[in-house]
Amino acid sequence: MTHTPIESLPEGERVCVRAAVASTLVPFLDPAVPWVWILDHTPNPAAQWWKATLPLTLSGSTFSGWVRNLVVDLQMPTVEFMARAVEFDGHGLSLIQSHERMPDTLSLGRIPEPRLNSMLKQNRATLRIFLPHAIETAQITSFETGYLAKKLGAEPADEASSRRNRAL
Repeated sequence: MTHTPIESLPEGERVCVRAAVASTLVPFLDPAVPWVWILDHTPNPAAQWWKATLPLTLSGSTFSGWVRNLVVDLQMPTVEFMARAVEFDGHGLSLIQSHERMPDTLSLGRIPEPRLNSMLKQNRATLRIFLPHAIETAQITSFETGYLAKKLGAEPADEASSRRNRAL
């Protein structure tokens, strides 16, 4: 797995992983953190009609027929996602890992980007993964300094920066 150096952020740290798919990013997840929230998942990313069965209402009425452009948010236990990650390999991935399920009213599209990570931390998120497309560069943001270094077997960003500064 090729990646950039770990970058320090005000809310934690970030690393970019090249040529990623969902299953290659599983090692960044902490199985002890119980929830993942997958945003804007498209079961069929092609703009084509396909057969599916969907609920039409909350009461359980369903529709079986042709659909397209289906986009859903999913919340599931981390261990379930880890077991099914290969099913997401052909897609992009926007995933938040957290200690709590995300509130019904939290809509990340309405939060300005500069406030997004702090809002996620307030909701007990620990990790954010963004992969625009399969086999693309993924951004992994941890809200715990030192976490990414542990996962990568690398030196934490602040220690590496301190060592470089001392060498100058």
